[in-house]
Amino acid sequence: MKPFFPILTAAMICGGSLSAAPLCDAFASSETMPKKYRKLAPILSGAPNDWIITKDQMDLEYAPNAEATDLINKIVNEFESRGTKLAIVMAPPRPLIAGQATLEKLSNGPIEFDENAVAASFNQMIDIVQSTGAIAPNLLELATKNDELREAYFYKHDTHWTPRGAAESAVELAKEVIASQISAFANSKVALPTLTTGNSFSERGSLAGMAHAVCAATVAAVVTDIPEFPQGELDLLDDTSSRPRILLAGSSFSNRYKKDAYRFASAISGALNAEVENHSVSGGGAIGAIEGIINAGLLDGSQKVDLVVWELPYTEGLRSIGMLRQLLGALSFDQSTRPKMAVDLDSSGKMKIDLSRQAVMQLALQLPDMSGQSFKVDLRFKGGRKQTLSLVRKKHVPTALQSDYWVASLDALSSSDLVSATLRYDPKEIGSGAIAKFY
Repeated sequence: MKPFFPILTAAMICGGSLSAAPLCDAFASSETMPKKYRKLAPILSGAPNDWIITKDQMDLEYAPNAEATDLINKIVNEFESRGTKLAIVMAPPRPLIAGQATLEKLSNGPIEFDENAVAASFNQMIDIVQSTGAIAPNLLELATKNDELREAYFYKHDTHWTPRGAAESAVELAKEVIASQISAFANSKVALPTLTTGNSFSERGSLAGMAHAVCAATVAAVVTDIPEFPQGELDLLDDTSSRPRILLAGSSFSNRYKKDAYRFASAISGALNAEVENHSVSGGGAIGAIEGIINAGLLDGSQKVDLVVWELPYTEGLRSIGMLRQLLGALSFDQSTRPKMAVDLDSSGKMKIDLSRQAVMQLALQLPDMSGQSFKVDLRFKGGRKQTLSLVRKKHVPTALQSDYWVASLDALSSSDLVSATLRYDPKEIGSGAIAKFY
């Protein structure tokens, strides 16, 4: 994705007629930011109680291309083959909720961001995902349907939705689930929450922490009500055997401060009167949690899973071919299958493997001791065509959701034309006994 860069000049940074100055001048450039936050700059900001929006939130394109769409379709079908419906939930980009006028105010002038074009790309992404058979509520339409919700949906000093945003999103998801006519939800009705409850949550804000560290600016914690659904949370002694079963595999939106801080899992349970198991992983990236529930065999037990909710952040998106091939690989891998070839990974950090005599469909890395999080796979085809897959695993994924195997699907890559695969990795991280297997 092409990143967004605001057009900032020295005069603009110092202030101007369009808006007040940013929290501090250091936000204007990565060169003036501490190393920890450098990749987030330039950063849009205003008064301490105004929006703080970092560069990684300002992508311009969200719609997956044809290859990504094909992979999403195959992923949805893999879940269907297990008798499980897949829902894909993505909160809308914060800049679209802030709005074009606010962005230009914070930047003190024109920006390389077109709200209408970015919204169109996000909406196209939702349409494409829905066309694959996945449930995909359009949370951009939800969050911008009126000014009140637009103001309440996100925190301005944190990257996440509020409990109100989470609850409203869960209701929108529940409507789509029931409309999809899944048999387990045939007699369900969407329950609506009470929004003003007196039960509150205080968010100190990750971006507020950055503002304090970089600008010595104080951004106060924000206190919001936690919406409550009629039946409340499930009691530990309740018989849930007859209720639909849902697995939530999400990001920090669903697992903040090592808990369901914004109550998204609870809201899904309340809106659908269903049992929800929250396996979300804060810092797990786009697929840390959902790959984990597959690797842990949670879809293969005796108790049927009716719905998997894959909640992923919009900063990750559905355009990464490597990420999608990694998820499809986890879904389609059979460890009992005999590989066509296996190669021990050496300490060079770069290995070229000849595949000209093999028609392969999967690459499985067996890494018993690996603690690293990234692999690059350079694929070369006849005629000189090449493609690089970026495979990523996050260290935050808990041990229970980890696997020695790391699989990437090579499906639909014209395997008969595949000449070689070059693996690039950090030799210090792979540990002992690392093997690349091709199927």
